[in-house]
Amino acid sequence: MSPLSEEVQAKLDSLQYELENLQDEVLLTNIQDEVEDIQTTLATLPSDLGELRTRGYVFQSFLEEKIEALDEEWGKIDSGISLDIRRRGRELGHELEEAEETLSKAMSGRSIYVDRAETAIESLERKANSAASALRSQYDTLQEKVRECKTGVNQAQSMLDDIDEASFELYPAEDPVASCSAKLMESKKEGPKGVLYLTDERIIFEQKEKIATKKVLFIATEKEKVQELLFEVPVGQIEKIESSQKGFLGGKEMLELRFEAGANLNSALLRLRGADNEEWQRLIGRVKSGEIDNERTEAKDEEAIEKARSAPTQCPSCGGGLEDIEIVRGMRDIDCPYCGTVIRL
Repeated sequence: MSPLSEEVQAKLDSLQYELENLQDEVLLTNIQDEVEDIQTTLATLPSDLGELRTRGYVFQSFLEEKIEALDEEWGKIDSGISLDIRRRGRELGHELEEAEETLSKAMSGRSIYVDRAETAIESLERKANSAASALRSQYDTLQEKVRECKTGVNQAQSMLDDIDEASFELYPAEDPVASCSAKLMESKKEGPKGVLYLTDERIIFEQKEKIATKKVLFIATEKEKVQELLFEVPVGQIEKIESSQKGFLGGKEMLELRFEAGANLNSALLRLRGADNEEWQRLIGRVKSGEIDNERTEAKDEEAIEKARSAPTQCPSCGGGLEDIEIVRGMRDIDCPYCGTVIRL
């Protein structure tokens, strides 16, 4: 047999490569992995959520019921999908064998066999994609809901881990809501990196990063960890929240907080990392309004609430009247406007 031309050999090599790359699709490997992931996630979510509750996370009370409903829904379709995967896998396996046989004949270089091999491989790819689409349609909506639950649990776990390592303490009866990595913008491009926290009482930013203490040719050779509380403001003193585009950062989205006159800070501009600005804007609004309390698994400590309600009307140091000071959500102390005494609530 005469040697194959470079063009024919290149074509055959390409077909061989395409057929090899179709192996996972024919075996429906991605589908089986996704199904297994759903099963594993639904099996572990209840215990993961139980651990969160034990650690003191009291929000997203709907998660228990949602996870139970998803597990029940999955139980109704699991066996059917498993049977369908096996059936379609057998059909695609036969198609694969035929495509391999056709490609084997094409190695002779005869154009008729080469064309047949190309047609067989293209057909196999279409059928594999069609089978995967048909299978995914049976669980894609449920899969998205499972992922949402898993994301909610993971974010809460990450937040509690952040709080365990924080340089500040939560108040008695103060409950954490969310956290995310962020940069506090002090200039157009620069600012400390750290963690933004939202509790049912405060918005908090803690610097948490490694800073270069020695450089050689602009390369950091020594670093030190810096971790400190940079600001904390009662949520009741948040006057305005804006999610905006700031051109000086190339159109990157920012979260801007403006605080009331009585706060210890005028405003804060933050660039969130790995979090959605608009979601945080809505979440802060829900905490400030008290709507977030509808998601509690247990009621707020009434004793802590009563302390805020029964704020003193006179300064214990100078006797100055405190009636005009507005007590807002998250305040644990007030400053006497006459002598500056800090009065704990």
